[in-house]
Amino acid sequence: MKQNKRIEKSTVVHFHQDARFFVERGLRFLNRYDYDKAIRSFRRAIELEPKNAEYQCHLASVLAEVGNFEASNDILYDVLEKCEPKIVEVYFYMANNYANLEDYEMAEEMAIRYLQQQSDGAYREDAEELLDYIYFELDMPPRHFLTGEREDVYSKHERARRSLEEGRFLEALDILKEIVEADPSFMPAWNNLSLAYYYVGDFQQAMATIEETLEREHGNLHALCNLAVLLSHHNRAKELVALINMLKKVVPYHPEHAYKLATTMGVLGQHEEAYRLYAKMLKSGRTHEACTYHYAAISAYMSGHKEQAIRWWQKVKQLDPESGVAEHYMEMVKEAKDGQTKQVIPYHYYQPQQEVSWEKAPASGVEELKNDPMIRASLLWALQHGRDEVKFAVLQTLALIGDDEAEAAVRQCYHQTDDPQLQKLALLALADMGAEMPEARPKRKAKTKAATEHKLEFPGSETDSQKTEGVEDCINRFFSGSGQEDMKNWCLSVWKRFSQLEKPPVQVRKIVAWVAALEYLYSAVKNQKHAQSQAKVAEKYELSPSTVAKCVKALQTLDLK
Repeated sequence: MKQNKRIEKSTVVHFHQDARFFVERGLRFLNRYDYDKAIRSFRRAIELEPKNAEYQCHLASVLAEVGNFEASNDILYDVLEKCEPKIVEVYFYMANNYANLEDYEMAEEMAIRYLQQQSDGAYREDAEELLDYIYFELDMPPRHFLTGEREDVYSKHERARRSLEEGRFLEALDILKEIVEADPSFMPAWNNLSLAYYYVGDFQQAMATIEETLEREHGNLHALCNLAVLLSHHNRAKELVALINMLKKVVPYHPEHAYKLATTMGVLGQHEEAYRLYAKMLKSGRTHEACTYHYAAISAYMSGHKEQAIRWWQKVKQLDPESGVAEHYMEMVKEAKDGQTKQVIPYHYYQPQQEVSWEKAPASGVEELKNDPMIRASLLWALQHGRDEVKFAVLQTLALIGDDEAEAAVRQCYHQTDDPQLQKLALLALADMGAEMPEARPKRKAKTKAATEHKLEFPGSETDSQKTEGVEDCINRFFSGSGQEDMKNWCLSVWKRFSQLEKPPVQVRKIVAWVAALEYLYSAVKNQKHAQSQAKVAEKYELSPSTVAKCVKALQTLDLK
């Protein structure tokens, strides 16, 4: 018995702890959120195999998880330089680290490198979302453009954004329509498209675009804020109150979201809420522009925080001493007597003494009209919704401005109006600009009963009876004219095959969207050199381009050759 005990004591089990053992141990600690022990385990593995890139990446990942982004990047640089330069994913990890360090230029650099070397990699969508955030949420223009398809999207959107900022709204509108047609998933373009429609006074299309944006991304904060402004414009108080109450519960994480929400609240008259958001944003220690401090000062003044308003306007004066904006409002606040009704201050950044009235603008004030986006927006809005005498004044003012944007607005007015006097003034304005005269418009025929029933000129407008039609009925109705027999038969054949698929078609509100998509595809298949664009077809049927694109994508699952 004693001998057996001696044997047991002398038995030694050799336990070899290699690098893999420590990696697996580190992963177990990581799954338990025990980061300190995970870091020690991965460091031990690296001591045993210092050239192993996988182990280095594990350690870099945990360091990033605990917020030590600089140390994480130091390790990732070593991976590229000393271990394995072909591990492309390292660029994506570094991009995230730089973004967390708020070094967005380096974050952009690394995300671009990743996408250039692995355009279809596992992190492609994440890298593109990071670039979207840098370019559009943080409002940082791209320093590099990707090659290929994404280059067009980013460069076009940057051009559209600049056009919006400079008041060339019609130009921006055309570019943004092209973007959402080519890439319906590109959400920043949808938000700016709704703004462009709003600025040109097309509130119906602005609303449709916002609805489409929210259909694609339910909680899109920019779209919700734009919707609130539009509901306010249309005096839809009940819906607006519900939306404002919902927006007040939002806790914005990104600075751009906080800025958008604060400004929207201010524009809607929710000055106390705007003040709270601005105050929190300005305490973050980030660098802010003069206009941000100005908007914050407005919210403070309008919500009764007079001393804070003055302090923020003093900051505006420090950042932008030449404009005279801060001096004007500080003087106004100091002169206001206690109990006096507050003057409403709009959330715009300009010097009030130099406002230009475009209705009475002399030729000497043209440069100010050209360079003020808000005045340009008011011109386009008045041309859509103003009284006749206002529209006459706008046409004269646009003739004075005389640039491409003004010419486009005058042409649009000429083609859309039925007022002979307004048409004549539009032609005179074009002549004053030295622009080419448009072709004479055909006179509209009186609507017959048949024309009223079929509404072929405006196929997107459906009567109550037409809303119950099926797609085949619509195809027969819209393509019943001479010369359209081939298109009608082709569309009916394609729709019959599509409707027999087991997978149900995508949901669209208007049946006519399928007809529009079929017409576009017929044009693309049968007449490739002169095919219609989706935007043109959508405009013809009074639909949003994205709705047509959705139907086109569904139909393209068929072999259409």
